[in-house]
Amino acid sequence: MTSVKNNFLYSLIYEVLAFAIPLITAPYLSRILGPTGMGDYSYSYNIAYYFGMFATLGMLRYGTRSIAAKRESEHDKNKLFWELMSVQLITGAVVMLLYLAYSAATSSVLAYIWIPYVLSTALDVSWLFRGDEDFKTTVVRNSIVKIATAVCIFAFVKNEEDVYLYALIMALGYLTTQLLLWPCLRRHISGFVRPTSLRAIARHFLPNVLLFLPLAATSIYRVFDKVLIGMLSDSAQLGFFDCADKIVMVPLGIISALGAVMLPRMAYLISFGNERRGISILRQTMSLSMIISSCLMFGILAVGDLFSVIYFGAAYEETGVLLRLLSVTVPMIAWASVLREQYLIPKKMDRQYIASVVAGAVFNLSANYFAIPLWGARGAALVTIVTELIVAAMLTFSSRRRLPLCQYAIDSAPYFAIGFLMFALMATIRLIVPLQGICLLLALMVFGLALYLLLLCCLSKISGRHRMIMRMLLLSKE
Repeated sequence: MTSVKNNFLYSLIYEVLAFAIPLITAPYLSRILGPTGMGDYSYSYNIAYYFGMFATLGMLRYGTRSIAAKRESEHDKNKLFWELMSVQLITGAVVMLLYLAYSAATSSVLAYIWIPYVLSTALDVSWLFRGDEDFKTTVVRNSIVKIATAVCIFAFVKNEEDVYLYALIMALGYLTTQLLLWPCLRRHISGFVRPTSLRAIARHFLPNVLLFLPLAATSIYRVFDKVLIGMLSDSAQLGFFDCADKIVMVPLGIISALGAVMLPRMAYLISFGNERRGISILRQTMSLSMIISSCLMFGILAVGDLFSVIYFGAAYEETGVLLRLLSVTVPMIAWASVLREQYLIPKKMDRQYIASVVAGAVFNLSANYFAIPLWGARGAALVTIVTELIVAAMLTFSSRRRLPLCQYAIDSAPYFAIGFLMFALMATIRLIVPLQGICLLLALMVFGLALYLLLLCCLSKISGRHRMIMRMLLLSKE
C-alpha cells in the first residue's frame, strides 16, 4: 500500500500547480485579452463548468470511497468500477446532449469550444486511482498537461482575438488529462465486467446525488457571492474580491491535497473494522492541517497588503484588506476539511455533511443581500468568514461524540500562539527595516517561515505532547 506521505506529496504538487499556473498566466492574459476577453472566457467557462459538474455529480467522492472499500477484492472492485462508470456515462451523455442544445441555442463559438471539456468530465476516472491510492499516476499526467497548457498560452495567445484559442487550449488540456488516464486502467482493472442489471447501476445513483448536493451548495455560495457583488455593488469591488479570493485559494490547495489523500485511506480502514487506527491517523493530520493553516493565516495577515500592491498593482490596495479578512477562514476550512474528508464521508455520515454545507449556503446568500449594499466587497468577506464558521461548527457538532475534539483543540492551540508571535515580529520588522517593495516582501516571507519552523522545533523540545505529535508526523510510515 502506497504511503500517505508519498501520496500527500504527489497531491500537493498537483494542487500547487493547479493554483500556481493560473497565478503565473493571469497577469499576462489580463493584459493580452483585456477585460472584455477575460470576461467572455470566464462566463463561457463557468457555464461549461456547471454542465460538467452535473455530468459527474458526486462521483469523485462517492467513487473514491466505494473503490477504497472494495480494493482488496479484485472481482468486486472490477464489478463496482463498471457499475459506477455506467452511471457516469449515462449522466454524462444526458448532460452532453443538453450542452449541445445550449450551444446551438446560443450560437456561441466559445460554447462550442468548451465541448471537449464537458466530454472530459464524462470520461473522468480519477476517482478509481484515488480509491486505489495511486496518486502518482494521476498527478504526473495532470502536471505534464498543466505545464504544457501554460507553455501553449504564452506561445500562441498574442492578442485580444486569441480568446478563442485560449479557450481551446484549456478545453483540449482537460480532455487530454482524462484520455491519458484510460491506458493506465489495466493496472487497476483486470477486464470488463458487464453490470448484471439496471438495478445494479441504479443503486449507485441516489448516494452519488447525495454527495453531489453539498458540492452544488458549496459551488453556489463560493461563486454566487461574486455575482451578488457585481449585482449589488460595482465591477471594481468585484475585481478586488476576486483577486483576494484567488490568492486565498492557494494555501487552501495544500489542505485539499491532504483531504484527497486521506479520504480513501480512512474509507479503507473503516471498511475493514480498523476505525481506531484511522482516528489515530486523524489526530496527526489535524495537527498537520492546523500547523499549515495557522502559519499561512498569520503570514497573510502580516504581508497581505504588501503582496497585493506588488502583485496586482498600486490600484489594488483594497485587495490587501480583503485578503487579510479572508485569511481568517483558512483554519476554519482546514478544520472542517479534516472532519469532512477524513471522517464523516468515509463513515457515510452524508446527511450531517450535507446539512452543514446547505446551512452555510443559505446563510451566505441571505446575509450577502444585506452586507454587500452596505459594505461592498468587505461585507462579502465578512459574510464568508461567518459562513465558514457555521460550516465548521456544524461539522464539529456532528463529530463531537465520535472524535476527541477537545484533544485536537488542545493540540492546536500552541500552533496559533506561535503563528501570532510570528505575525507580531513580522509587523515589527516592517516598521524598522529600510527595505521596500519586493525586497521587503521576500525578506518578511523568508523570516516568517524560518521563525515559525524554529518555534515549532522549540515546542517539540519542551512539550512531550507535541514531541509525540511531531514524531508521528515525521516518522509515520502510513
